[in-house]
Amino acid sequence: MEKLANLSYWWILGGFTLIMIGLYCLFNSLERTKPVKGQLLCLCGMDLVTLLFYLLTFSLRISKIAAEAGATPRTMPRLWAFLMIFVSAGAFYTILKKTNKPDEKFDRWVFALLVGAGSIFSVIMFNIIGYYLSSAIFILVVMLAMGEKNRLQLVLVPVCWCLFTYLVFYKLLYINLPFGSLFAGLFR
Repeated sequence: MEKLANLSYWWILGGFTLIMIGLYCLFNSLERTKPVKGQLLCLCGMDLVTLLFYLLTFSLRISKIAAEAGATPRTMPRLWAFLMIFVSAGAFYTILKKTNKPDEKFDRWVFALLVGAGSIFSVIMFNIIGYYLSSAIFILVVMLAMGEKNRLQLVLVPVCWCLFTYLVFYKLLYINLPFGSLFAGLFR
């Protein structure tokens, strides 16, 4: 069953890739969207991730106590998805206005591809070293790659992100994020 679930991640990634390629072709073919296709693609990528999180809420188990309390693990992702509709519509309108600046020339494709590959690697590492450590390492590496030199920020941003996700998901919404096979015994 776990192999089937891992296979579905590849189908989702492949589907997202095909959708983004299709949107690129569409935006590149229209005169109004061609100068701002990068901005529109970033927004569409965020919308696809939001849609994925919304769809994943249907597979979350709900305890009877949480259902009676009115706040379940489904609440936060669905609220985020609902609010994203308005934010996305406003952003689309702003991007498509005639007064909006066209995309700047982007010469860092290798960096963008490495960040994308790093995020996929980070997700793969969830099962081994856990969500918290994997995401902290990913954030730290991206910050270093972007040229961040402030040591306090290099420590605080990943730590604060992990603390925030722990408090929101584990303590508030009772969602167990993966601790990883290396550390599962320490936290169970």
